Amino acid sequence: MTLSRVTLGKIAFGWAIFLWSAGMVLLNLGSHTRAHPFVKAIIAVVDTLFLIGTPIALTSYFNRAWRLVATVPNRTAYVIWLSFESIAGAGLLGILAYATISFAIGHFR
Repeated sequence: MTLSRVTLGKIAFGWAIFLWSAGMVLLNLGSHTRAHPFVKAIIAVVDTLFLIGTPIALTSYFNRAWRLVATVPNRTAYVIWLSFESIAGAGLLGILAYATISFAIGHFR
């Protein structure tokens, strides 16, 4: 299945490239110029794909990590660390959802 090829590293690298390229495009625009509609469409499509891919990658990562709990030698430290990671991952998804919903509400009003 192609969803199993979506990894957390690929998504993080994709976000980095997307944010870097968006910064390069937006840096060249002045305050009175507008972006080309094609650029806006590409940014919207890529952002949507990453907003869909990020929860999938995080879910598969944490699913694999939590299944390894029974096999690690230092179970207590692993569970504590994985709990912190899970909370941070949920927080990241919450921030992404909040930013997306806030942008959509502000843009379509």
